[in-house]
Parts: sequence; structure tokens; C-alpha cells
Amino acid sequence: MKSALRALRWSPPWHRLVARLQWSSIYNLLLLFGTSAALIVLIAVHLDYYQVGSSLAQFRAGRPAPRDIIARQAIQWEEPEATARRRAEAAKQVEPVYSFDPQAKTSALATLDDLFVLLQAPTIVEADREMLERVNLPREAFDAARKLDQDTQTALHARAQEIIGNIMNRRIEQERSEGQAALWIDDALAAMRVDTPEHARVLAPFLRAALKPNWVIDQAKTAALRAKARESVPPSMRLVQPGEVVVRKGDPVTAAALKRLTDARLLVPMPLAYIIPLSALVLFAFIALGIYLRNYCPAVYANRRKLTLLALLIVPVLWANMTLGEGHELLVAMMVIPAANMAIAGLLGTPVAIVSIMLTSAMAGLTADRQFAVVLLTLGSSLAGVMAISAIWPARRAIPAVLSLVAIDLVLLASLETLGPGWKLSTIWTQLGTLGLWATAGGTGAVFIAVGAIYMLARPFGITTHYRLMELSNTNEPLLRRLMEEAPGTYHSSVMVSNMAEAAADAIGADALLARVGALYHDIGKLKRPGFFVENQAPLGLDNIHQRLSPKLSYLILASHVRDGYEIARQQQLPEEIGQFIREHHGTTLAAYFYHRAMNDNGGASPALEHEFRYPGPKPSSKEAAIIMLADSVQASVKAIKEPTPNRIEHMVNEIINSRLSDGQLEDCDLTLRDLRRISEVFIRMLAGLYSYTRIEYPDIKGGEGTRPRANLNPDTTSAANPSKVLAAGR
Repeated sequence: MKSALRALRWSPPWHRLVARLQWSSIYNLLLLFGTSAALIVLIAVHLDYYQVGSSLAQFRAGRPAPRDIIARQAIQWEEPEATARRRAEAAKQVEPVYSFDPQAKTSALATLDDLFVLLQAPTIVEADREMLERVNLPREAFDAARKLDQDTQTALHARAQEIIGNIMNRRIEQERSEGQAALWIDDALAAMRVDTPEHARVLAPFLRAALKPNWVIDQAKTAALRAKARESVPPSMRLVQPGEVVVRKGDPVTAAALKRLTDARLLVPMPLAYIIPLSALVLFAFIALGIYLRNYCPAVYANRRKLTLLALLIVPVLWANMTLGEGHELLVAMMVIPAANMAIAGLLGTPVAIVSIMLTSAMAGLTADRQFAVVLLTLGSSLAGVMAISAIWPARRAIPAVLSLVAIDLVLLASLETLGPGWKLSTIWTQLGTLGLWATAGGTGAVFIAVGAIYMLARPFGITTHYRLMELSNTNEPLLRRLMEEAPGTYHSSVMVSNMAEAAADAIGADALLARVGALYHDIGKLKRPGFFVENQAPLGLDNIHQRLSPKLSYLILASHVRDGYEIARQQQLPEEIGQFIREHHGTTLAAYFYHRAMNDNGGASPALEHEFRYPGPKPSSKEAAIIMLADSVQASVKAIKEPTPNRIEHMVNEIINSRLSDGQLEDCDLTLRDLRRISEVFIRMLAGLYSYTRIEYPDIKGGEGTRPRANLNPDTTSAANPSKVLAAGR
């Protein structure tokens, strides 16, 4: 790839472009076009390739046609109604197929026997009534037969069996010969000798109820023949002339008609006229996003993993919105897209989230049915969610943040209800409970999804979250435990620096938690050689070894704690921001004590070079790193004052800050003079309260001299009595 770029340098128009293209820029361009293409494909598929806009403007089965469909050329158009009518007529002409039922006669005689047995029953129960209704025996005929004496009933039963037996020996076809069989019953009754005509009238309904067809329709064979007949009928087609309306606006669109429209390519009259504006809109949106990130969020723009994460949080969420939004678009607008924007705010920062809110809201509205409602809910919920996500740490602030998000969602839903036709205040009050449930589901769901996404995506993409920082600030973390046990002086100094850095960062609006954690870990490099640093020598019972070393060697040993700390941070997989604090907390400052000692030892014969005694840097690149540098320097210097008073502390703090400013150590960060003044005030207030109080002198009780003062054994004052020890520590 590099050789290909070098080959283009011969052309003057390409020279400047190639010179400005770096590997990160090429990756950014590929990511830009890849993300845009993915989103374009998703939207095009969601809109069935032929429409851009609300899905209400799409042709859907079961919905009215949103517009007229006009033929651009002569086509053969199927008329489904005529085709269905002709095929139904062809199927109707197919004669049914009959098959003989050998059990029909037996079943008829059994039914007849059951009816005459029922005549002998003392009472008629519900099951008996259901039987009479099932065989279609009139209740009047049954009651008349019950009034006859038993001998008459027995005689009629025998005659009925004879008649049924004779008739069932004939061919009785289902739905065809049943009427003829009823006439056969009348003829049989007329031919037989009966006692009275009333007995014949009583017997006739029993015979009709027991009679069954012995030739029944074979449903499977008949259906197969009729289906074959329907298939043999070709579709009814008509020639549609150019300019003729095929489907009129408002006519219902069936699934078959929709398939015919698609097959005839009548739904894509100008595909490029839709795809090109869609592609241009999406591409322009992502180009604007890239320009914004490059100018206002360079840390995100220069980080490939963060850019990839941003793309992964935008495209799949919009796809989910298109997929899940069918029928639930308002809930999705309150939950899915706000959750993604909240995750972006928690992982990449609020400025990036604000721009992503505008982009996702526009894209969500592009593919929604209720465009205005979706855009309003997406914008409002996302903005409220971004404010809420920054307020859920620590955990005690989570509930008010979630409640505020739910309240805003409720207000947005109620506002949308007022925009509907014929709304009334009483209607809003009756629906307030339902709206509250929807708002609660949307708000709490968005927060849970966002917090889960932040927790799962932070580590893989190398992003430091507040949750991770709170984990690192726990004193039970392995590195802090080691620092406490192996380098106790460094640990207590780091705790003091962290308290000062946190208060100063909070005063100027910087990230106080990040500054605190960075200060706790800024000196972990001293774990490699803790005895070479003066704050650890007294607790460890060691002498100052630097009195026996050359200034240059002492400088090299002490300056190496920056490199060692960065290596430890990488091995322990600490966040990159913490590693930057470790590298930058000394900047390129001068190890003044060793430099002046080297100048004095040489006696002017070969003067030491100043740059040889400066830390390798880099200089602080953020407000938090600069605050840690100042807190570290000020804390050590004030600790070295023999008799600290508020005036001396104030003078020392201002002197240290001015020296770092004049030395150019603060030129790469964003601190202003106002910020430095506030930082100075915080440092003076905290250090004055710590070091300038009056100590009470206790009498020596053991010596028996009740008035003799006891020696001040404060370790800070003892170590501060020798300023060279502080300077030897590299501060």
C-alpha cells in the first residue's frame, strides 16, 4: 500500500493529498464509506428497495395502495378475480366420487333400535334429547310414539326394521339419493298393512331418522380431481396499454397483487432516483460526523477502536429500530436508540453523543411510520438519557437520574397525545397511567441497556469508564496493596497527591475521579527500587544511598521510575489514561538537586548540561495530568518547609506553579490562568490545614521532669529537616 502511494507522488495534484493521508486517515475513510454503505443497504432493504420515506407510503399486503401504479409500457396483466371465478366453475363441474359404506345398514338398524328403546325409558334426560336432535327426530313424533302402548310399539319396531332393511339394500348416495330414499319410505308404508293411518304417520319420522346413505363421497379423491380441474384453467390475462392505471390509489393490495406488481417491476419506476438521494443523505451525515470528530473530538477521531465502536453503536441500533419498530416504534424510540446514545456518551464522551443523537434521530425518522413522533421521542429521550448517564456514578445518584429520564419520557408522550385529533384534557388524565407505564419501561430499559453495554464494551475497546476508575481507586487493588506494603512512604504521598488532585480537578471542572486515580498510580514505578526514594527510606530503615552515588547515576536511577511505572501499568493492563499520567507527571522538568550537585562536583571544569538532567517527558497533555504534576511538586515542596505557616505555604505553592508555567511544562494542556488560580487556592487551603496547625508539646513523664518538653517526632517534619532528601527523591 505504501509503495502504491509513493507511486502516485509523481503527479503534482496528488502530491499534497498523498502527503496528508496517514494510515489512520485511510482507515477512517474506509470506515466512513463502509458504515455509510452498510446503513444504506439496511435502509434500502427495510424500504423494499423502491421507496424512501415513511413505511406508510409503502405497498404492503392488506393495506390500501398509497398511490396509483401506471404502466410504462404494454404488459400482460393477470385479472385474479376472473381467474378465480373460472377455476371455481371448473372445479364445480367435477362430479363427486362415491365409495360404498358396508357399515351403513348396520348403523341404521342400530339407530332405529336405540330410538325404540328410548320410548320405553321412564324419563328423558339431557343426553337423550341431544340424541333426538342429532338424528333429527321431531319431538312431537317421539312424544306421540311414547303414548302408544307397549305392544303397539313392539309391532311398529318390527315393521320399521323390515322397511329399513329393504331400503338399505338399495343404492343411496350421499347428497344425491337421500330425497329419493324418503319417497321409498312413503311407498313402503303405503304398501304395508297397518292398523291405523295414525300409526303410519308415527312410524315415518323414525324411519327417516334412522336412514343413512350407504354410498358416501370420497373427499380425498374428489378434492384431488377438483384441484386438477382448477389447475388446468389458465390465468385470465388482459393487455395493459402504456399509461393505463394498473392499481388505483386507495384500492386494497392483496399479497398476490403485491407479488404481481413486484414481478412486473412496477414498484421500481426510478430506482436510482430513490437510491442516489438516500446514499447522498447518509454519506453526507457521516462525513459531517467525521469532520466534527476531527475538529472537536480529536482523541476519538485518532483512535481506531473508538471509531469502530461508534460505528458499531450506530448501525446495528438503527437496524434494530427498523426491525423492532413495526408496531412498537414509540417504545423503541424511547429505549433502543436512547440506550445507544447513552452508551456513546458513557464510552466516548458527551460531545460525540450529541452529534450521534442528531444522526440517529434523522435516520430513525426516515424509516418510521409516525415520523414526527419518532424524531421527537428519540431526540428528547436521548438528550435526557445523555444527561442521566453522566449522573449515575456513584450509585446513590442513579435513582434520581432514572426518575428524571422517566419523567421526561412521560412529558413527551403526553405532548404527543395532545397533538392528536380531538384531544381533551380529560382524555389525557385517563391515559396518564398507561403513558406512565410506557415511560417507565422506556426510561428504565434504556438505562439498563446502556449500563450493560458500557460495562461489556469498555474493556474490549480500551475505554476507561467511571466504573473502572472506581474499581482502581479501591485500596484492595493489588498494585495499591503492594505500594502500601513495599513503598509505604510513596503510598501515603500518593494518597495526599490524589486528594489534592481530586479537589483541584473538581474546582476547574475537570474529571475529578480520573485525576484521583491517576494520582494514586502515578508513582507505581517506585515499586521496582523503593529504597532509592527518600520517603521510603525511614519506614524501611534505610540510609540515603544517593550520598554514595554520582549525581548522574542518581538521576538515572530516579528518573527510571517513570519508565518502570509505565511498564508496570502495561503489564497490569491499567487504562491508557493512567499510563499517560505516569509518563507525564514529571514532564520535562529539571532534577535541580542533582544538576546543581553535578555542577558543584565538577568545579566548573566540565559543566554539566541541563538537558542531561531533565526528565524524558512528555509534557502533560491534559488538565488532569497537569494537575497531578502540580500537586506532586507542591506537596513535596511544602512538606520540606521547616516551619510551615499559611504565608510560607502560599508563597511556596505560587512559586512552584509559576516555575512550571515559565518552564513551559503546561503549554500542551488546556489549563488557563483562571484555572491555575483556582488550583492554587485549593492547594493552599488543603496544605495550610494539614501542615500549619500548632502541635502540643507533651511533658516527658518517664524522665521525672514534668515540665521538660518532649521532642517532636513527626516523621514529615523530621524528613523535611533535610531538604536534600526531598530533592533526591526527584521532585
